[in-house]
Amino acid sequence: MLKGIDVAKYILNLDKSGELFDKTLRNQNGRTFYEGNARLNKYMHLAQNIYIAKYGEPLMDSVFYAYDNGAVDPRIQENYSVLLERRNQPVHIPEREQIFLDRVFKAFQNASLDELIELSHEDSEWMEKHGYYNKEEQKMDSMAHLAEYKEQYADMIKVLERMDT
Repeated sequence: MLKGIDVAKYILNLDKSGELFDKTLRNQNGRTFYEGNARLNKYMHLAQNIYIAKYGEPLMDSVFYAYDNGAVDPRIQENYSVLLERRNQPVHIPEREQIFLDRVFKAFQNASLDELIELSHEDSEWMEKHGYYNKEEQKMDSMAHLAEYKEQYADMIKVLERMDT
């Protein structure tokens, strides 16, 4: 299993133009946040769920919480500015996971942030946990939905498998 921080670094490095992950501020659902930070967390959340659906195990050690604008790994959220400043530093990711992440990035790079948030909101684990007030109650357990994710992401897995890297 990969470290979430390494997955975040790898995804940031895929954005060669620096357009997807930036510090543009946005206010949505009563929260102000960096669009790039939210986008990175959605990429990671979707990658985690699709990987679980495909391989039956987590891609990374990230723990996601059901925040108002979708699933968030607080470690990534809180360290986003530092990660952004240090982008383009090499990170070791095994080949299978590199190919997978390259394809996820390519599949979602043209999606708007609103679309990514909506996809995150479609996760039944997010739906179950997002209404809680205490952070610990918002902690998501994606592995509990393995069978559901296999069905939910079956078409996406087929699309990813047909992509060139």
